[in-house]
Amino acid sequence: MISFCNTSRNNLTITEHDRIADVKDIWNLLLPPHHSLLSENLKVLENSKPESMVFKYLLVHKNNVLVGVLYLQHLKITTNHFDGTMIDKPGLGWLKKCVNSQFSDILVCGNLFRIHFPGYYFKSPKDDKLVFEILTDYIKSSKDNKRFCGILLKDSPHLFSVTEKFKPYHDDVTMEIELKNKWTTLEEYKNSLSKKYKQRFTKIRKAREILVVKEFSFDDILENASKIESLYLNVALKQSLRIGFVNAAYFSEMKQRHGESFIFQGYYFNEQLVAFSTNIFYANNTSEIHFIGLDYTYNESLCLYFNILFDGLELAIAANSNRLELGRTARVAKSSLGALPIEVYNYIYLRKGIPSLAFSFFNNWFIKNIGDDWRNRNPFK
Repeated sequence: MISFCNTSRNNLTITEHDRIADVKDIWNLLLPPHHSLLSENLKVLENSKPESMVFKYLLVHKNNVLVGVLYLQHLKITTNHFDGTMIDKPGLGWLKKCVNSQFSDILVCGNLFRIHFPGYYFKSPKDDKLVFEILTDYIKSSKDNKRFCGILLKDSPHLFSVTEKFKPYHDDVTMEIELKNKWTTLEEYKNSLSKKYKQRFTKIRKAREILVVKEFSFDDILENASKIESLYLNVALKQSLRIGFVNAAYFSEMKQRHGESFIFQGYYFNEQLVAFSTNIFYANNTSEIHFIGLDYTYNESLCLYFNILFDGLELAIAANSNRLELGRTARVAKSSLGALPIEVYNYIYLRKGIPSLAFSFFNNWFIKNIGDDWRNRNPFK
């Protein structure tokens, strides 16, 4: 355990811990029911040990009373986290060196692998703004922490005014479909589509008829771990910006944690596992299509990706979900289903100089590659 104090005007003392098990009782006592930061949720990643990532848990005391908690992910950035076609071009050797030397350690307050998963909680909402001060003091608290080139405050539940160091990051949206009182079956959803999109839907679902879809148990996930990880990486490595990777152990940990609320489906063609999908169902009547995996050899002929999306939609409708979360990537495909962009409140602090320049380069490239075509899709009548 390490402790440090921040500015005396707020009378705060922060203790840093390496394992959630060491503080879980007092940690959980502060949090409301079903909160994303409950220790059982955080154990999923800690137990699965994702590559290039370690975790820190901060307890915030004011006048010796626990008033808040922060969940931190320390990500070691490598060139594997960026699309090789972007930085392997002639003349960009300096950028690769920059990534290796100046843009290597990022601190995330939140969870890189989840959506709407804030990394902090304070007993009194009026203390929420302290998170910026605590994070700033944290990276000054030791020689090791000073190596961080930036801090990402991810998925904040609040819109804050601009601070001196942390700036809002407005280029991040997640795609969601509003379901409440719209459809009771996937057939009703189909009938709400315009002629063009209805024909497309029918063609995609026709391709699904030659697939065998199996819901995986915990043991099934363990048994197919190697193939699952391979299929996941096929998708993850196609992203232009891959900030962090999970592994096969993550999926078994998720199944163990969430049980029937975590549905893992395997897609078989000719008795070969060619894709998988994961869906999470939350206590607030929302659901999410989580990570997926694909063998791209079969993706086009079997419409794997779109069938995964439609299956996730069907599961959400059957569960009476009010909203289906589809994630941040593949916006064209998701808008074609009827998903709309939802702004996510992120705040970022970067050290001046090369880290800021490198981030601007990667972010501009990422936004340019997304384009705006997805904004014009409307599949409904």
